[in-house]
Amino acid sequence: MTAPKKTLFIQLRRIGDVLMCTPAIRAFKKKFPECRLDFLTELPEVLSNNQNLDSIIPVDASRQFNPVYQYRLIRKIRTGRYDLVVDFFANPRSAYYSFLSRAGIRLSYGFGHRKWAYNRIPEKSDQPAYAAQDRLDLLKDIDVPPDGLQLEFYPADDDRREADNILNPLSGRSIVTLSPVSRREFNRWPLENYAMLGKLLSSEFNFAIVILTGPGEEQVAHDLATLMVEVEALVPRIDRLGLLGAIFERANLHLGNDNGPKHIAVACSAPTFTIYGPHNPVSWTYPDSSRHRFIQPADIDNDCRRLNHKCDKYCIHKITVDHVWEKLKQMAASLPSPESSLKAR
Repeated sequence: MTAPKKTLFIQLRRIGDVLMCTPAIRAFKKKFPECRLDFLTELPEVLSNNQNLDSIIPVDASRQFNPVYQYRLIRKIRTGRYDLVVDFFANPRSAYYSFLSRAGIRLSYGFGHRKWAYNRIPEKSDQPAYAAQDRLDLLKDIDVPPDGLQLEFYPADDDRREADNILNPLSGRSIVTLSPVSRREFNRWPLENYAMLGKLLSSEFNFAIVILTGPGEEQVAHDLATLMVEVEALVPRIDRLGLLGAIFERANLHLGNDNGPKHIAVACSAPTFTIYGPHNPVSWTYPDSSRHRFIQPADIDNDCRRLNHKCDKYCIHKITVDHVWEKLKQMAASLPSPESSLKAR
């Protein structure tokens, strides 16, 4: 195709989904370095300091039904005069944004009845793949070759200084971060189980435990710290994603549910161990089993497979502490020391 002069990528939400676009951003900019590349999202903080983007267009999710706001947003998109729009999200709103952009090429997988909004609709493979790979595969339709799957997230220097102040008292010890939260209840493993794992990691490997939650989730972190009893866990106040990323840069291991922070940990080079509910781990686990591992229930109810989640007991509760510990301790034993980790970074 002719090299575009102005391009808009769209991925309105969530944290993990936006991060999964960063390999595509990098690959596109490598193919078309002179092209202006803008990104439309409800989570601009996820892409802060990404040098491959010329502009981030923030979308206020709270005003998605406000006609005046939507009119002004669409007008802003139109004034961009984009040659190419790539819609990774393809929900009803992003389909309208794509169509009304008037871009000459509107590229998307165009799920279901939303195909009307696009004029380039490649067929999506039905084989499970890492979500970042799906986005790279979409760009093959415009002859953009992949440039690796590594996610990108860039904490600011202020974030790193604050993370150092938070974690310096733990100097000399390996750090494991725990993220016991998830937006959806069926993805939440019980806090009592995390408390037991925290005790085991502390007693058998001398890990320092850092419990991470976002704004409005602080009580969950304090409840988990209380359940650990003998273990002194650090519960920092995390008020922005940049600080979260800076803490992950210092972490030797991240343990948690299937959630957005896990993907920031991956982008910041922290090894991860994820406890999954019904979602497909292949789609959301970075394909490097030496650094990123997971566990999922041995059997998942058909109700959960259909994502109705009306069963009496969520499938994730079938995973026992013993099941997790058997796999987690093998990973913990293979991790580098804090000193070698810092030298590598």
